[in-house]
Amino acid sequence: MQFRPIEIADRALVSRYQKERDYPGNQFSFGTLFIWRKIYSTAICEEDGFLFVRQGQPGAYSYLCPLGGDFREAVDRLRAQAARDGQPLRILSLPPEEKEKILALYPEEEVSVSANRDLFDYLYERERLRTLAGRRLQPKRNYLNRIRKKNWSYEPITADNLDECFAMQKLWCAEHNRCAEESVRAESCAVRQAFSHFQELGFAGGCIRLDGKIIGYTMGEPLNSDTFVVHIEKAFSGIEGAYPLINQQFVEHAMEGFAYVNREDDAGSEGLRKAKLSYDPCRLLENYRAQFRA
Repeated sequence: MQFRPIEIADRALVSRYQKERDYPGNQFSFGTLFIWRKIYSTAICEEDGFLFVRQGQPGAYSYLCPLGGDFREAVDRLRAQAARDGQPLRILSLPPEEKEKILALYPEEEVSVSANRDLFDYLYERERLRTLAGRRLQPKRNYLNRIRKKNWSYEPITADNLDECFAMQKLWCAEHNRCAEESVRAESCAVRQAFSHFQELGFAGGCIRLDGKIIGYTMGEPLNSDTFVVHIEKAFSGIEGAYPLINQQFVEHAMEGFAYVNREDDAGSEGLRKAKLSYDPCRLLENYRAQFRA
């Protein structure tokens, strides 16, 4: 199998397979695959109506859930490729449907399947995020009511303010010890890619100004027929209400026509998990990994 590094020109190819699967999980998003490609050494291979995605280094490759064609044939091709690479096959980011197929197709002495809670996507009803209605979201409305009394404004990200948003990102990084923590540094690399290829990726974005200065921004893209995914959301933590405001405004202005919002996973961060649960998701999209035995 001829794998090659994923490129911006692959957007139409990946999106076609993504559209056919029509799953609301972020693992099939081209934007995610592309902006994180340098961190995970992401490579792709299209072969006989299948799309395969590989991550990692020689001797420690992992594959994402294959797309297209017969699922068993796709998995068997990956098993053969892993054998040629001298390693057992490991598949990450399996949705529940494909997890069940793995368990039905292969005996338990050949493969083990486990949930990866840190990579469960948080799915929300778009209308609830827009209105923040209900008792559980009352604290979010309180934050909004307070910051809305100040001199604030919302605007979409365009070529005219993209650089200003990136300047705000640099200040955010400085606020977080200049991204010294490894996970924050990796994310910062992905964020830089999102800014560098914002238009080519087809991203939509929005930012919040307070007294004329940008204090928060966010970016995302349509994920499937009814779901919009938010890839990045940053605001200055010292400004109370900045995060709820950029969240609510982006949902209101950029996601009309979508029923759901995918706000991605929490990567195992306790603080991020608490924050995402506080918005009362309607569903956690389960994520599984399959480890085949040699």
